[in-house]
Amino acid sequence: MATTSSEVYDLFLQTITDYRLIDLFNLSETDFENYLEAWLLFAINEFTMCTQSLAYSEGTFTETLTTETMLILATLMMRYWLQKNVNDITQMNLHVTDRDFKTASEALNLREKVAHLNVVKEQCSQMLNNYEFKNLDWDSWWNQDFEGV
Repeated sequence: MATTSSEVYDLFLQTITDYRLIDLFNLSETDFENYLEAWLLFAINEFTMCTQSLAYSEGTFTETLTTETMLILATLMMRYWLQKNVNDITQMNLHVTDRDFKTASEALNLREKVAHLNVVKEQCSQMLNNYEFKNLDWDSWWNQDFEGV
């Protein structure tokens, strides 16, 4: 049985807390899945060294994905979700107030989000590297046959 996008979405939603997504799900499950699909497509595009086929159409993969593959896709989705939050222009707008606290707190919030995004990017990179090394044909390397790799 082929893996559905909902299975990857469930793993993704376990890694984040976003009440806007919950509200969207409560309003329309179809809109919710369409919204998440963009992050899934970004994740599929980045996971180029996957040993399984990531062919995807209409909410279904052509293969049954392993748990490891689904976890990597969910983590990559989290990266793109976080990147969207960092790039959210409404959170970058500085409000005019009598106190510098409001401006400073918004700047600190953005700085912390960027720092967290960098940590998540590093985690994604490490996951992809570990996956690639684990699935590399080491016999070909040992025999110095680098074209088969």
